[in-house]
Amino acid sequence: MFTHARKAFASFCLTLALVLFAAGPLFAQAARAGTPKPPEQIDFTADNMSVTEKGSTVEGQGHVEFKRQEMILHADQLRFNRETQDMEATGNVAIEDPEWKIKQADRVRFNLNEETGTIEKGDLFLEKGHLTMTGDRLQKLSGQSYHIDEGVFTTCLCDDGPPTWKIAAKEIDIEREGTGVIKRGMFYIMDVPVLYIPYAIFPVRTERETGFLFPEFGSSGKNGFRFVQPFYWAISKSSDATVSFDIETKARIGAIGQYRTMFSKDFSAELDGSYFNELFRTNPNGDVGDKTIADCNRKPTAAPPPLPANDYSNNCDVIPRNRWSAVANHRQTAASGWTTYSDIALFSDDFFVRELTHNLHFNYDQERDIKTSRYTQARVGFLQGWGDMTLQGEGTYYQDFIQADKVTLQRTPQIAFTGRKVLWNTPLELRWRAAGINYLSQHAPDGLRFDIRPELVLPFNLANYLHGSINVAPRETLYHLYDNTASFSTVTCAAPLNNRSCTKDPQTLRSFTRNNSRELVEITSNVGTSFGSVFSLSGSGLQKIKHVVEPEVSYLFISRSKQNDIPFMDGVDRVNHRNQATFSLTNRFWGKFSQLTPAPPVDTDVEMVSGTEDTRELARLKFAIGYSMEKPNGPGGRLSDLDTGLRVIPKDYLAFGGDLSINPGSGTVSQAAALFSIFDPRPITRRVLDQDFMRPNSLDLSYRFIGKTANSPLAENANPILVNPNSPTRVCSSLDTQFGDTFDPRCERTNVQGLLSLRALFHVTDYLLLFYDTTYNFQKSRFATNRGAIKILSKCECWSVTLALNQSTNPATTSFKFHFDLLGLSSQSKPSFK
Repeated sequence: MFTHARKAFASFCLTLALVLFAAGPLFAQAARAGTPKPPEQIDFTADNMSVTEKGSTVEGQGHVEFKRQEMILHADQLRFNRETQDMEATGNVAIEDPEWKIKQADRVRFNLNEETGTIEKGDLFLEKGHLTMTGDRLQKLSGQSYHIDEGVFTTCLCDDGPPTWKIAAKEIDIEREGTGVIKRGMFYIMDVPVLYIPYAIFPVRTERETGFLFPEFGSSGKNGFRFVQPFYWAISKSSDATVSFDIETKARIGAIGQYRTMFSKDFSAELDGSYFNELFRTNPNGDVGDKTIADCNRKPTAAPPPLPANDYSNNCDVIPRNRWSAVANHRQTAASGWTTYSDIALFSDDFFVRELTHNLHFNYDQERDIKTSRYTQARVGFLQGWGDMTLQGEGTYYQDFIQADKVTLQRTPQIAFTGRKVLWNTPLELRWRAAGINYLSQHAPDGLRFDIRPELVLPFNLANYLHGSINVAPRETLYHLYDNTASFSTVTCAAPLNNRSCTKDPQTLRSFTRNNSRELVEITSNVGTSFGSVFSLSGSGLQKIKHVVEPEVSYLFISRSKQNDIPFMDGVDRVNHRNQATFSLTNRFWGKFSQLTPAPPVDTDVEMVSGTEDTRELARLKFAIGYSMEKPNGPGGRLSDLDTGLRVIPKDYLAFGGDLSINPGSGTVSQAAALFSIFDPRPITRRVLDQDFMRPNSLDLSYRFIGKTANSPLAENANPILVNPNSPTRVCSSLDTQFGDTFDPRCERTNVQGLLSLRALFHVTDYLLLFYDTTYNFQKSRFATNRGAIKILSKCECWSVTLALNQSTNPATTSFKFHFDLLGLSSQSKPSFK
């Protein structure tokens, strides 16, 4: 025993360095049996210390400090047994650790080997999940399990005053990565009891666990009040499911289900399904904003009588009473290397994706993509690779959201064999692609097609100055048709055009030969070089800039072939004659940065630094134009559009640029695009359970323009009835006939698209977040989409509220959404605004 008078020293401190084989951190998972444990250092200091029992036990009194790795314990008294790894601390016990802490306790007992112990009249905080537990007696069981007598727990981080919410109970059992059980409990809001809980099971992890999740609320003037109650079921370690009850008081009632499973690392599957009944809806087809889509461009010959409530007999039956969706996928790889896959997306009606995708809990990008899709597909296939060779088989069903499914060509099945092989010991390379496909359709030419395309490739590199390749590919395409005819209708109108004096004439488009073929040769080549200069700069950041110039000339030749006597099923069937050279010039700017980082000082008066280098592309500017070797038949001339592309990335967090295509003959802009993106590079140092508050401030701005083309009117109506050429020429507008909108190829052309998109996320404060996403259509002078949200995080970081407003044009509706999360207990585990 060592003692000294306090008068001689302000504080006596004896440091005992013990190097011993110890367990992991107090609340870490136990090491695997049989795994050797490395020696760890323990620092033990106190005003008075003693070593007893032949050095196996160390005791300390007064200002005790016990350090082990990153864990620091303070107490009035401590007794530690080196052999049994038992530790007992009493009096004002406090423990600091990066993952957990004991703010205050009267007594703490732990066994470091078994990672078990008790805390008496203590306050325990777990960093993961922001979980605070207080009780007369907290018992740490094996693993990450706790039992609390007369306890309280909350996820609020309130420094002063009562927590926003808490649960107190006679008994609480908590499994950190699982569930919690309450017996004889009470739910408090600001220390006010509001709900008695005799018995309850709830999730206590940042990921969802079995139990009811917090409901969602919303409101829409058209669909009424919305209530969604989700239930999460953790079926096993490899599978789970979510089922939600959904009701909108003016429109529908339904259910949404999600099932996910991973049987092994080589087999995973997911199934999402939904069912809705338009029980409360009146005149549903009146909500269709654009009658030219979804097989809904027909108008009755006479005015129909008024429809009674809930009457679904309208001849434009876009929205049925019963609606459903099925989205599924799976991936499986066998030991032999064969991979099977499926991606299924089926919907009861064409308008489902535009109206109900927001009910299916997709994130915003997924919802936008599916709502703007031309069609969706359901595919099933297999894949096998042997080195540089691949065999793939696939069957695909398309659901068309714009035109009638009866005219859609279905690909069932398709077989493709691709590969490459270097010939002998030469640079010559043989590549090939052989594909067979079976097309099916009710009202279009369909049948079998085989496309065989071998290709010889000769790459070259001349004295490291010129590089390129020459490619020659003969191609054979064979057809065997089942249905070899196609038909359409035209409208003939007498002047004046608005007197409804029009007639509809069925026409036969074409009758193709049942067995036919097409032969052609494709020759491509390119040659290019690159040269540049390096400019040195003075400064601590950007050290050098390298400017690289890359000119390139490419040539494309495709032989003439007779294609009018073969059907048009996809892009393979129309390969037009080409004899064209393309010239391009690319300028690249590279930057070399030197970053200085502090290093441990050798001398206290000298701070050493170590440098790291970073090289990245700062900007790119490209010009490209094509020249036809033969005089084209059209009015465009020999030159193609001049394409310009610019990308500037001055910082990792800043990018802007654009694309521009100009017709050299007329000087008009055929297409243009611009983008600007920036985000806050400052790191977010605090950890919040709501993932949206962990995202930096950001702004994305983009613009897209597509000019006038011969098919511009089809951008407004993909289901027109053609005007007979013998009818009078008219201006492109809605032709009020009994046949609906028509399309006259002689019409005045209009611009296809002019869209401005903006997305912004901004942290007003640490507890207030703003999000805005909008798209403005300049062609129609209106917003295509308009969505804004405000998110509020409580001062104690234990709940968040989202208030969102969403405006869409088809259907034209404005909806309000309210979502509340008790963080750590509710459903918020992924960002909402993404």
